[in-house]
Amino acid sequence: MVSKLQLASMAMFIIVSMPAPAAAQPAATAAQEAPIVITRRLPPSPDLLVRTVFIGDLDLTSATGQKEMEVRVTKAVDDMCIVPAPLPSHKGVMEKPCRDEAWESARWQMRDAMQRAHQGS
Repeated sequence: MVSKLQLASMAMFIIVSMPAPAAAQPAATAAQEAPIVITRRLPPSPDLLVRTVFIGDLDLTSATGQKEMEVRVTKAVDDMCIVPAPLPSHKGVMEKPCRDEAWESARWQMRDAMQRAHQGS
Protein backbone atom coordinates (compact mmCIF):
# COMPACT_ATOMS: atom_id res chain seq x y z
CA MET A 1 0.00 0.00 0.00
CA VAL A 2 1.28 3.46 -0.87
CA SER A 3 1.47 5.95 1.97
CA LYS A 4 0.25 9.53 1.63
CA LEU A 5 3.86 10.74 1.84
CA GLN A 6 4.93 8.43 -1.03
CA LEU A 7 1.92 9.51 -3.07
CA ALA A 8 2.69 13.18 -2.45
CA SER A 9 6.34 12.73 -3.48
CA MET A 10 5.29 10.90 -6.67
CA ALA A 11 2.83 13.69 -7.47
CA MET A 12 5.60 16.25 -6.94
CA PHE A 13 7.85 14.34 -9.33
CA ILE A 14 5.14 14.19 -11.97
CA ILE A 15 4.45 17.90 -11.69
CA VAL A 16 8.13 18.79 -11.87
CA SER A 17 8.81 16.51 -14.82
CA MET A 18 5.91 17.67 -16.99
CA PRO A 19 6.93 19.90 -19.92
CA ALA A 20 5.86 23.51 -20.03
CA PRO A 21 3.05 24.47 -22.40
CA ALA A 22 4.21 25.26 -25.94
CA ALA A 23 3.65 28.99 -25.43
CA ALA A 24 5.98 28.99 -22.42
CA GLN A 25 8.82 27.19 -24.17
CA PRO A 26 11.65 29.19 -25.73
CA ALA A 27 11.89 29.52 -29.49
CA ALA A 28 13.80 26.82 -31.36
CA THR A 29 17.55 27.25 -31.34
CA ALA A 30 20.41 25.68 -33.24
CA ALA A 31 20.88 23.30 -30.30
CA GLN A 32 17.44 21.87 -31.09
CA GLU A 33 18.36 21.06 -34.71
CA ALA A 34 17.26 17.52 -35.49
CA PRO A 35 20.08 15.02 -35.87
CA ILE A 36 21.02 13.53 -39.22
CA VAL A 37 19.56 10.01 -39.38
CA ILE A 38 21.62 7.72 -41.60
CA THR A 39 20.12 4.43 -42.71
CA ARG A 40 21.11 1.43 -44.76
CA ARG A 41 19.41 -1.85 -45.52
CA LEU A 42 20.68 -5.14 -44.14
CA PRO A 43 19.95 -7.53 -47.01
CA PRO A 44 18.42 -10.02 -47.31
CA SER A 45 16.24 -8.96 -44.37
CA PRO A 46 13.99 -5.87 -44.42
CA ASP A 47 15.85 -4.55 -41.36
CA LEU A 48 17.67 -1.21 -41.34
CA LEU A 49 20.88 -0.21 -39.65
CA VAL A 50 20.46 3.33 -38.28
CA ARG A 51 22.98 5.86 -37.01
CA THR A 52 22.12 9.32 -35.72
CA VAL A 53 24.56 12.19 -35.93
CA PHE A 54 24.02 15.08 -33.52
CA ILE A 55 24.52 18.47 -35.19
CA GLY A 56 22.66 20.75 -32.77
CA ASP A 57 25.89 22.20 -31.41
CA LEU A 58 27.19 23.27 -34.84
CA ASP A 59 26.91 26.67 -36.51
CA LEU A 60 25.86 25.51 -39.96
CA THR A 61 26.06 29.03 -41.34
CA SER A 62 29.85 28.80 -41.10
CA ALA A 63 32.24 26.77 -43.22
CA THR A 64 33.72 25.32 -40.01
CA GLY A 65 30.33 24.07 -38.81
CA GLN A 66 29.51 22.59 -42.21
CA LYS A 67 32.89 20.85 -42.35
CA GLU A 68 32.38 19.38 -38.87
CA MET A 69 28.95 18.07 -39.89
CA GLU A 70 30.61 16.41 -42.91
CA VAL A 71 33.29 14.88 -40.64
CA ARG A 72 30.67 13.50 -38.22
CA VAL A 73 28.53 12.02 -41.00
CA THR A 74 31.61 10.53 -42.68
CA LYS A 75 32.60 8.84 -39.41
CA ALA A 76 29.08 7.44 -38.96
CA VAL A 77 29.04 6.12 -42.54
CA ASP A 78 32.50 4.61 -42.05
CA ASP A 79 31.39 2.92 -38.81
CA MET A 80 28.24 1.43 -40.32
CA CYS A 81 29.79 0.32 -43.61
CA ILE A 82 32.90 -1.49 -42.45
CA VAL A 83 32.44 -4.95 -43.91
CA PRO A 84 34.85 -7.70 -42.97
CA ALA A 85 36.03 -8.86 -46.38
CA PRO A 86 37.28 -12.39 -46.94
CA LEU A 87 40.07 -10.98 -49.09
CA PRO A 88 41.66 -7.53 -48.67
CA SER A 89 41.24 -6.89 -52.41
CA HIS A 90 37.42 -7.14 -52.05
CA LYS A 91 37.11 -4.60 -49.25
CA GLY A 92 36.24 -1.50 -51.34
CA VAL A 93 33.90 -3.41 -53.63
CA MET A 94 31.92 -4.77 -50.69
CA GLU A 95 31.64 -1.41 -48.89
CA LYS A 96 30.71 0.82 -51.85
CA PRO A 97 26.98 -0.08 -52.05
CA CYS A 98 26.64 0.51 -48.32
CA ARG A 99 28.40 3.87 -48.48
CA ASP A 100 26.31 4.97 -51.47
CA GLU A 101 23.07 4.10 -49.68
CA ALA A 102 24.14 5.67 -46.39
CA TRP A 103 25.28 8.92 -48.05
CA GLU A 104 22.05 9.07 -50.06
CA SER A 105 20.08 8.95 -46.80
CA ALA A 106 22.25 11.69 -45.25
CA ARG A 107 22.89 14.23 -48.04
CA TRP A 108 19.37 15.67 -48.30
CA GLN A 109 19.17 16.01 -44.50
CA MET A 110 22.50 17.84 -44.46
CA ARG A 111 21.32 20.22 -47.21
CA ASP A 112 18.04 20.88 -45.37
CA ALA A 113 19.87 21.57 -42.09
CA MET A 114 22.15 24.10 -43.81
CA GLN A 115 19.18 25.79 -45.49
CA ARG A 116 17.33 26.07 -42.16
CA ALA A 117 20.45 27.55 -40.57
CA HIS A 118 20.80 30.17 -43.32
CA GLN A 119 17.10 31.05 -43.19
CA GLY A 120 17.28 31.54 -39.43
CA SER A 121 20.31 33.82 -39.53
